[in-house]
Amino acid sequence: MSTERILDDRSHVPAMLEVAALGTLVLSYTWNWQGAFPGHAQLVVLLYFGIGLASHLRRGETARQIGVRLDNWRAALRNTLPLVAIALFVPLALGAAFDTWHFPSWQRALASLPWTIAWGTAQQYGLVCILYRRLLEIVQGPWAATVCAAALFAVFHTPNPLLMVVTLIAGVASCTLYRREPNVFVLGVAHAAVSYVISGAFPLSVTHGMHVGPAYFWFS
Repeated sequence: MSTERILDDRSHVPAMLEVAALGTLVLSYTWNWQGAFPGHAQLVVLLYFGIGLASHLRRGETARQIGVRLDNWRAALRNTLPLVAIALFVPLALGAAFDTWHFPSWQRALASLPWTIAWGTAQQYGLVCILYRRLLEIVQGPWAATVCAAALFAVFHTPNPLLMVVTLIAGVASCTLYRREPNVFVLGVAHAAVSYVISGAFPLSVTHGMHVGPAYFWFS
């Protein structure tokens, strides 16, 4: 192996460690230490965004570069709406066809809206700002990075088969949309909308309450 190839391989190591760190954090929390001690939620949030911040500082990335911005929200919204419309229509139509709609009252939905959007935005941040961007350093080409990031995103949702399929498809869509017009906030709102519709359109026996990890088995 040439010296150039060795140096090139070593240049991937920080990005690989960051991807591994995020994956280890999410999976270990989901399957092992979630709820294990007081302050577990605060700690996982701190570590989650800490990994991201360290990664961005290493690469010298600005908030604008990674899509934490508002100046392009109109373009990002136009970019996102067609796919989101399809993603909303399909579960709504299936739920209507099988008479499985069970949406909460509008008061309850409105009360949970800030949390739902924050949760969706946080997930999109991990997917596109950390996994996708770091995988661009590791694999050859944006398509390979997109598929790898989406696959990891799906793994994070094991063992829920519905969410694994949905997040694999949505992961590919999110990375593609992000590449065209990077805006994490628009993707976060889209994530929240699609999650809300899937949760309310399909029965609990299918969604298992949108839970993953051990909690998946507690809902039927």
